[in-house]
Amino acid sequence: MHDARRLLTKEQILTIPNAMSGARIVLIPFIIWTYAIDRHYLSVALVALSALSDMLDGFVARKLNMISDFGKFIDPVADKLTQAALLICLMTEHSHIYILFIILAVKEVGMLFWGALVFSRHDSVNSAKWYGKLCTVVFEGTMIILMVFPNVQESIVHGFIALCAGVMVFSLTMYSLFYLKILLTGGRKKDAN
Repeated sequence: MHDARRLLTKEQILTIPNAMSGARIVLIPFIIWTYAIDRHYLSVALVALSALSDMLDGFVARKLNMISDFGKFIDPVADKLTQAALLICLMTEHSHIYILFIILAVKEVGMLFWGALVFSRHDSVNSAKWYGKLCTVVFEGTMIILMVFPNVQESIVHGFIALCAGVMVFSLTMYSLFYLKILLTGGRKKDAN
């Protein structure tokens, strides 16, 4: 029988990389608040700090041998919450950004479905793949550009929306194929970063 409680043990949760992911979640209200009070430069600095933490937490986890199933869960949660916050901020200036919000919601519901299905059948939590990390880098990089240059032409904004949408659909497709392969072959695939 599969036991999700094993993800919530002290050893799983209390690690430096998980603290870094938690700090990224704590930063989210401050990103939104600084953007709302028209301190875009401060919002960008906080997003950059969050992105740096995101890059470092995986490195620290591997270097200090602190990779955990809880970390594999909380890290992408921090990513998705940050991405949703950035979209909420930017929707106030670029109305068509809502399209990315819808795609993000569909993508994450799909990812939740696949991840839960694999966990229920194989009791495994898989870490992020290169296509997921690529999606995060492109998405957050694009959002930072739009925050730094809020008055950019709408045609450029539409180009960024198309780029992000394409990368998000690509990532969901690749993850779907990855999880489908696990389900069809009946075993846990080695985590690869």
